[in-house]
Amino acid sequence: MRAADTKNGSTPLFNIGVLPSIWGIYIAQGVLGGLTFAGLPTILRSQHVSLGKIGLLSLVMLIWAIKFLWAQPVERLRIAPTGRRHSCKIILRGECVTAGLLCVITFWSPQLFSGLLVLLLCAAVSATIVDIACDAFLIEQIPENEREKGNMAQVGGAYIGLVLGGSVFVSLYGVLGWRIGCFVMAFIVLSLTVPMLFYNQENRDVFPVSPQELRPGLLNAFRRGEIWCGIVLTIMYEMSGRLVQGLTGPFLIDQGISLNAVGIFNGIGGVVSGLCGTIVGGMMVSRAGAKNAMYMIAICHAVLLAVIFSSIKLHFLSTPILFSLFVCEATLMASSFVASYSRLMILTSPYQPGIDFTLFQSASAIAAALLGVSGSVMAGKIGYDKVFLFSFLLSIATIVLIPLINYFMRKYNYK
Repeated sequence: MRAADTKNGSTPLFNIGVLPSIWGIYIAQGVLGGLTFAGLPTILRSQHVSLGKIGLLSLVMLIWAIKFLWAQPVERLRIAPTGRRHSCKIILRGECVTAGLLCVITFWSPQLFSGLLVLLLCAAVSATIVDIACDAFLIEQIPENEREKGNMAQVGGAYIGLVLGGSVFVSLYGVLGWRIGCFVMAFIVLSLTVPMLFYNQENRDVFPVSPQELRPGLLNAFRRGEIWCGIVLTIMYEMSGRLVQGLTGPFLIDQGISLNAVGIFNGIGGVVSGLCGTIVGGMMVSRAGAKNAMYMIAICHAVLLAVIFSSIKLHFLSTPILFSLFVCEATLMASSFVASYSRLMILTSPYQPGIDFTLFQSASAIAAALLGVSGSVMAGKIGYDKVFLFSFLLSIATIVLIPLINYFMRKYNYK
């Protein structure tokens, strides 16, 4: 039985009201990410904060990578012994804490970097707690055959939030200053929780009661073969894209493209491509199913990497060609997230969906960090062309290994 099943084994009706609720929360999550990795680095550098200190902001990503460590207490707080869920309460309170910390930041000068970093780390912990509860909420409230809609809200919301926390925040800072800019971000985060505040979950809390031996726990997850299948699938499916994801900007700069043009491309172009990819991924999952969509996206990604490698070797590196290729790359990455999330959510247990899906996301974050660093180091030592060639070979390996992972998933009764 899956997380969306009821006590009697029937699938609950899909309530369209859940979509704006989770969409708002995922946009709010993206706002914090945009602030941390786009908006604040720009503002801090304008205040002559050293690049070394700005680089410490990457520690916030570590919080997302290790959030599985507190997924168990969050899930036990979310799921009452009676089977009743408290997802909305955790989400709303967590977002209030995040907004409150943003308000505190308004009174903190950007030059006082150490205190600012501590506040951001606290906000990240609060955001991960919200994320654990919201992912479980999505899995439980949206039936499996409609879940791609929730995954589109999940991925698309993150892209919109990145724009708000990045470009919009920097613009507000330039016009209205630090304090008002931070207050506006806090207000946006709170405003985005309003749909969740009015979402009536009470009539849909019809979930199985956990036997004592199946209380939410990390050990329960690690004992299940399908969880290991999901972790391997996550790392394998994302490794080729993650290896080259961070090379787009440096590669374009090294081809003589202006910093301003690269900035516009990475900002506006990346977000628009991501949103388009989100829609495309959702449509593919809806029509072909998550398993087939993942396979088709993997094939398209392999072809694209082969084209990028060939373009580098043949010196077909005009600006329009480069931008077109990397727009396709960003679009496919977003599509792959929608498809893989839909697939991975099938593997979660109805007794602890928050813990199970958090393990997959932590594996993704750890892989992204390690492969991102590896790609940059490799590019410096062996050149961009060989990194893209290696990424292409990894994508071929992914295409070959996906059927093997699906075979093992069938052994655990997952089609």
